[in-house]
Parts: sequence; C-alpha cells; structure tokens
Amino acid sequence: MADTSEPMIKSTVTGSIRMSLSLLVAVALTIFIYLWDSKIIHIDTLPDWVGTIVFFPLISVFLGYLTNCLIQYLSCKQVQWIDQLKNVAMIPIPQILIWAILNAFTNLRWPIEGLVQEWPAEQRAGISSGFYGFWIALYTQSIMNGIAQLCPEL
Repeated sequence: MADTSEPMIKSTVTGSIRMSLSLLVAVALTIFIYLWDSKIIHIDTLPDWVGTIVFFPLISVFLGYLTNCLIQYLSCKQVQWIDQLKNVAMIPIPQILIWAILNAFTNLRWPIEGLVQEWPAEQRAGISSGFYGFWIALYTQSIMNGIAQLCPEL
C-alpha cells in the first residue's frame, strides 16, 4: 500500500520552459564560439584550440549547471547539487568530440562556410563553429534539462 502522508509534487516545468532554457544556453554558447573563432574576442597569447576545447565546455558546464538546478528546483522544490554537477560534467564529452571531428575533417565545415563565401576566412570559420556549437549545445542541454526534471526518491 502506498504511503499517502506526503503529497506528490506536481511538476510545474513544461516542455516549453525546458526548451526555452536549452535555447538560451545554446544561443549564448553560439555567440561565444562565433566571436572566438572569428577572432573578435581572441587572446593572442592563447592557442586557437583553447576556446573550443577549454572555454566552450567550461561555459557550457557553468550554464548547464545553473539551468539544471533551476529546473530541478522548479520541478521538485529541492536541488541535489552534487548530482546535478555529476550530470553536467558529461556535457563537454560530445562537444570535444565534435571539435575533434571538425578539425580532422575540415570539409565538414564547407556546407556552412559555403553559404557565406564573401566573408573573411576567420568569420566563415566562426559561423561554421557557431552552427555546430549551437546544435551540440542544444542537444546536450535538452537531455540534461530532461534529466534534471526527475525528482529524487526520498
């Protein structure tokens, strides 16, 4: 027989809230990676790969952690801080893999770069990195937002 002394918490987080937060994170990361690869916010003493392999994953973990904690709080009225940190620690894996693939097979950038052939090479690289960065960020953040909505068993 089920214990009915504790009322079930009905989640107030809808799919549109989760998707809006995912889009917000993805757009923020897209803007960063576009600006970095276009050399608009580039630090000359750092190698080019630092932006995509270090800064992009760190920013995505930070933003992902904030949004996942917010979603879990809205869903469950509590936050499991360490569990959320463990979950978002996996976000950089697909991001680093996509950058490794793009660097190994540079012709994968051409469908996006070919749309803006009149732009300088750095901006073309930035727009293609932003495109791939947007989709990988949206995909990973959407999954993490769905996991964050699950309330823990007490």
